[in-house]
Amino acid sequence: MVSELWRMPVPSTALLAGPVFTPLSRRRCEFSFKIEGPKGEPTKMRLRFDGVEAYKCTYLTSLGAEMIEAAYDRLVDRGATPWLAELSKRHERYWELRHLMVCFDDGPCYESICTAFSCH
Repeated sequence: MVSELWRMPVPSTALLAGPVFTPLSRRRCEFSFKIEGPKGEPTKMRLRFDGVEAYKCTYLTSLGAEMIEAAYDRLVDRGATPWLAELSKRHERYWELRHLMVCFDDGPCYESICTAFSCH
């Protein structure tokens, strides 16, 4: 069962810059992008993932309709998926893992098996 966790503050077609994917130290990664702030100023936002076990990126030509429908301009928890089940077998705290997905305009669609996310 897919559940929405976070929604883009503006449509991804209106991004001033990004999204930029950055792998970070200590099993973290983030997406950063710039949107127009309330007074027209560029405002940087970050969507960060912690406790990352794996991630993947799917570009426009390979996006499936279900990816776009489920995660366009929003972060969703995909629930129990085969990919999550496979990685959970090897994780000592398997119950903390989640399969998260977000899809930006024209792709890419990013998926992550991780323990948490935050928006800054």
